[in-house]
Formats: sequence, structure tokens, C-alpha cells
Amino acid sequence: MPVQQILKSFCLKSCKNVIISLLNLIVVSYFMPAIAQVNQVENSNSTHVYFNTNEPDGSSQGRPSGRRGTGSRGDCPSVEMPLEALIPNERSGLVIEENPTLWFYIPFKSNQVSAGEFSLQDEEKNDVMRTSFPVPTQPGIFSLQLKTAKPLEINKTYTWYFKLYCQNNTTSKSSIPSFVSGSLKRVAPDVKLEQQLKAATTPRAKIAAYAQNGIWYTALSELALLRIAEPQNTTFQQDWQNLLAYAGLKYLANKPIFGELKILQQNASNLPIR
Repeated sequence: MPVQQILKSFCLKSCKNVIISLLNLIVVSYFMPAIAQVNQVENSNSTHVYFNTNEPDGSSQGRPSGRRGTGSRGDCPSVEMPLEALIPNERSGLVIEENPTLWFYIPFKSNQVSAGEFSLQDEEKNDVMRTSFPVPTQPGIFSLQLKTAKPLEINKTYTWYFKLYCQNNTTSKSSIPSFVSGSLKRVAPDVKLEQQLKAATTPRAKIAAYAQNGIWYTALSELALLRIAEPQNTTFQQDWQNLLAYAGLKYLANKPIFGELKILQQNASNLPIR
């Protein structure tokens, strides 16, 4: 066979192999995102967000656990659904953050409430945080992030009070607020939770790990942020309903979630201490 014919045949085979390789690369590049998305959906569907806790009843340890407000009592107007804290019924919630976030359902409008106050106390009943905040213009679910001078201590229990004053004169001793109270305990992640968080590939998987290990405040806050970011996501909607149902708060699942309350001042001195 002539040398020219041999070179021509070799070139044709080489070119053919190169073209086939390029086509394979194009096909893989085109379909890989779709395959990854399918796998992500499958993994997402296999994740189940449910709340599990062995934390003892807060009321048995002398800690307040009044998650539902005073309703028609006090100076605030009567509402169909009262002020309520999004915490497990009669339980002390756990958290792992240094400065966690709490969530509340506020049933009043801004023209019905003159001031809001939040306070946090340690086990010796010393104020760790005391602040005031404006009430939003419309009812819904809102958050309040703790901003303390130093991080919350691990394995210490803190008591919080969330109050709404409906009289114009908030300094009056006769002013009776609508309020809720509860407690929280910061814990360090154990080996099991650390492994689950390390293995989690999505924010939703991390939320499931927190919830399954009884870390209420962290699971609730992370899930609420997902709901705010993607309000039409049906998976997040179902997770939200499931998590609140486990805590006996299913009736709040369809209430609008608006976000964070804006703190006005720390250590407010113009509000009555109750």
C-alpha cells in the first residue's frame, strides 16, 4: 500500500475518533445538569423533616413556658388568634447558635400596639438582654434575633419574655401587656449530629438533622428562612406544616411569614419591668 494511502487512512480514523469524543463530551455536558437535578429531587424527597425531643417539660423545672398570649385579658384588643411563640408546647427549646433567633405570631397591627419589649434572663434572673422594637403594620409571623454582649453559654438555660403594650402610655404601672414567655438552652452538637450535618448536602437535609435531634430553635429558624426565600416551594411548605404540627402549632402553618423585627434600643429603660 502506498505511503500516501496509509497516511490518509490513519487520518480518517483519527478524525473519526476525535469527532466521536467531542460528540460524547457535548452530550454529557448537556444532560449532566438534568441528571444532577433529578438526583437532587430524589434525595430531597427522601428527606423527612420531623421533630424529636427528649427535653424535659419546662414547667416541671420552674421555668415559664407560656407560649400563648393573654388573649382578651390585658389592655390589648380581642383577636381571633392571640399572640403566640413558635415553641414546642410546655417545653424548653434547644439551640446551637451563639445568638439564636426566636419566632412569634403577632396578631395585632401597628395602630393597635404602642410598643414591644423583649428580655432575656440567665439562671440567676439577671438581664442578659432587654430591648424594645416597633410592631409591624400587619399580623403575621416574625423573628427576633438575640443580640447579647457575649455568646450564650453552653448547657445553660435562659428565660425570655416577649411583651406587647397596647396602651399609649407604656410607662404606666397599670399597663397590662399581652405577653408570652419560654426558655431556651444552648447545647453543643454531639457526635451523631455532627456526622449528620457533615453528610448533609442540602440546607433541607441539615434542617432535618436539627429537627430529628430536638434542636428546635435552629431547625425552625433555618426552615423559616427557606420559606421566605421560596414561598411557592411546595416541599418547604409541607416541611413547615409538618414541623409545626409536631409542636402542636399546625394552625399557624398558613400564617404569612414576614421576617425580622427591627430592634430599636438595647436595655430599654422607658418600659416597665414585670
